[in-house]
Amino acid sequence: MWVYLTQPLLLFLEVGFPFGLLVPGGDTLLLFLGALAGEGKLALFPLLPLLFLGAFLGHGVGYGVGRWLGPPIRRRFSPELVRKGEGLLARFGPFALLLAPFGPGLRTLVPLLFGALGFPLLPYLLLSALGSLLWTQGLVLFAYFLGQRLPAWLLWLGLILLALLPLLARKRRPQG
Repeated sequence: MWVYLTQPLLLFLEVGFPFGLLVPGGDTLLLFLGALAGEGKLALFPLLPLLFLGAFLGHGVGYGVGRWLGPPIRRRFSPELVRKGEGLLARFGPFALLLAPFGPGLRTLVPLLFGALGFPLLPYLLLSALGSLLWTQGLVLFAYFLGQRLPAWLLWLGLILLALLPLLARKRRPQG
């Protein structure tokens, strides 16, 4: 039962608070949980609604923190991440909330930026609910169906390599 409660809490912390950048990656977590469900080790219900709830509530808290702290919140993030977040907002406007959950760091930054910029609450809640739904349910169900169709060793090898990909990308990036 604890696995059903701790995982949504991790998503909530990652999405809702500036220190969410330090919480292990939500994408990898969702894929692992979906693979476990595909192997029959976890049940999709209550997993899916709880994961959605954790992400959605995290978005709400992130917005509230951004609203409360205002524009100075931007100084707490690296300039590169702020540029990425602002670029996403400039390019996609409110629909950035649908894309942000799929970007590590952006899922933490974008709710704070929306709050700091004073984006209207009701449209924010609607779009963040849809973004949370697409992200949590989409990744879990994708891995769930793979878990039912692929041999376990192949699926887990692929997920481990996927989890290591960001680390490998960081090592290859030129310093300076």
